[in-house]
Amino acid sequence: MSTILVTGATGKLGREVVYQLQQHQHVVRTYSRQAPSLQNVTVYQGDIRTGSSLLEATNGVDAIIHCASLRDETNATELQGIERLLEAAQGRPHIVYISIVGIDKTTYPYYQAKYRVEQVLEQSGVPYTILRTTQFHNFVLRIITEAEDPAMGTITIPERMRFQTIDIADVAHALIEFAEQGPAGRAPDMGGPQILSLEEMVEIYKQIYHKQATTQYDPNGTLLSVFQSGINLVPERAVGRITWDTFLRNRA
Repeated sequence: MSTILVTGATGKLGREVVYQLQQHQHVVRTYSRQAPSLQNVTVYQGDIRTGSSLLEATNGVDAIIHCASLRDETNATELQGIERLLEAAQGRPHIVYISIVGIDKTTYPYYQAKYRVEQVLEQSGVPYTILRTTQFHNFVLRIITEAEDPAMGTITIPERMRFQTIDIADVAHALIEFAEQGPAGRAPDMGGPQILSLEEMVEIYKQIYHKQATTQYDPNGTLLSVFQSGINLVPERAVGRITWDTFLRNRA
């Protein structure tokens, strides 16, 4: 049994990590800006950009699973977060960092910020594991629901986008295994069990939720190059277990 700190514990991934850690009988601490409503955990509330309460949160832990993801207009807060975490950790605990497949192959600012965090962690001297995964199922579900116009009976999406989405539960399980096993450096990438076009994912969504909407296409969608180029895919690492279909059915 280890003492493990989870940053970003109020997010979807962070909450799942905390839940699974408790199933593994670990002593769990959480650190986030809002105090999570979780039982049997020690809660530290603070802002990772400034490091408030972070020294206390990291003191005596065996590992840190860093799920906090900070976005702003400049993406500078992503880097500030790892810098404050490293200062508080003082070279001691193993840091497990969740990253994204393909971030070193694009100029998209948020991905570049994540890549810079990887580099800082690699050069820090702190024991670390970096796990890059493909997009979560929830990410594409949000794209689809935001693209849906019930009044017009349409779902408007960009063309030629492909995803290899993975379930948060699979990712949380992998992060915990790394925290338990010790530093792995840059771990092998982790992808979902299948590659689907966004059109295929929309059709499955419509079938499961009994939607009669017509799919139409928007040539000006955001993030087109990232998800049309294939840099977000790792077909050789299709290790996730929960498919898009299963994910949607579990929510239905």
